[in-house]
Amino acid sequence: MTQPCRAFLALLLAALAACSAETEAPPKAAAPVKVLSAADVTVARVSTVRESVPLNATLSALSTSELAAQGEGRVQAVAVREGERVRRGQLLARVDAQLLAEAVREQEAQLANEQARLELARVKLEKQRELYRQGFISALAIAELESDYKVREGSLAAQAAQLARARRALTDSEIRSPIDGVLFRRSVNPGDSVSRNQKLFAVADLSVLEAVAAVPARRVSAIAPGQKAWLSVEGGAPVWGQVVRVNPVANEGSRSFNVYVRIDNRDGRLKAGQFAKGAVVLAERSDRVALPASALSRKQGAASVLVVEGGVLKARPVTPLLEDEANAQVALDGVRAGERVLLLQGLHAGERVTLAAGG
Repeated sequence: MTQPCRAFLALLLAALAACSAETEAPPKAAAPVKVLSAADVTVARVSTVRESVPLNATLSALSTSELAAQGEGRVQAVAVREGERVRRGQLLARVDAQLLAEAVREQEAQLANEQARLELARVKLEKQRELYRQGFISALAIAELESDYKVREGSLAAQAAQLARARRALTDSEIRSPIDGVLFRRSVNPGDSVSRNQKLFAVADLSVLEAVAAVPARRVSAIAPGQKAWLSVEGGAPVWGQVVRVNPVANEGSRSFNVYVRIDNRDGRLKAGQFAKGAVVLAERSDRVALPASALSRKQGAASVLVVEGGVLKARPVTPLLEDEANAQVALDGVRAGERVLLLQGLHAGERVTLAAGG
């Protein structure tokens, strides 16, 4: 090859190399790193998870008593106010009993008279029986005396009954609480005139409360008396109780079933009439990692989570064991305690992530 040819070939190769350099694609930029806040991830921990049926309930007193006037009269005194605690037998109010007391004294006097008449009839009968045995009076005469004695006995019994009624009326003029509890309604003041059967007071025993909650038909079959349940009112700590009844007849319209939970309230934390949220516990596990239900992705019957490993999100299959609907927690296998699991939606396996300072 001549010298000019070699020179031409060198120039051609140099031109081709320059074109190749100009058309070569630039290297791809590295994928951006997503910065996660502390709220975007959760640390897996072993904790208690309870499979449960959520409840929305209303609290009511297990025992209440309404007190009414047993007779007519004017109220002399009222001894309690709404909200006060009362004891069984405690005087709540007194109705003017002057006429009733006079009636009792009158009936007592009449009873004493009847007792005296009966005693006189008894003595007379005994004497006449002795004369009858001696043959001085006829059988008809003694029969009349015995009949008179029985009439006197009947009169005494009738008078005793009248006295008992008068005494009961006098006692009823004092309205007393039949139970220990709290006076939650008072409808009378001193000086008021009251009539028979007029409602005056209402007392509730708040030491034991009962919560009633309507449960959907699809969940009620899992609930039975004896199961544990917890309830809490707004701003209050959970209080534990027990299912005592399940109404077997559905509520009209809603087709839900009433479930009744009994709660010990001797400390007085809860009030009748409050609304409460809680759950009936069906099963419980304390030996597995628990995660928020929002961390799980469910597709075609399989569940998985995204775990942060070495700054990269990695999909991890998991096996849910128990789910707490009330608290949105799931006990599962497949994640170790201490691992960081993604809560934030919209990211995918393989993406690079980092935790914000302090996260």
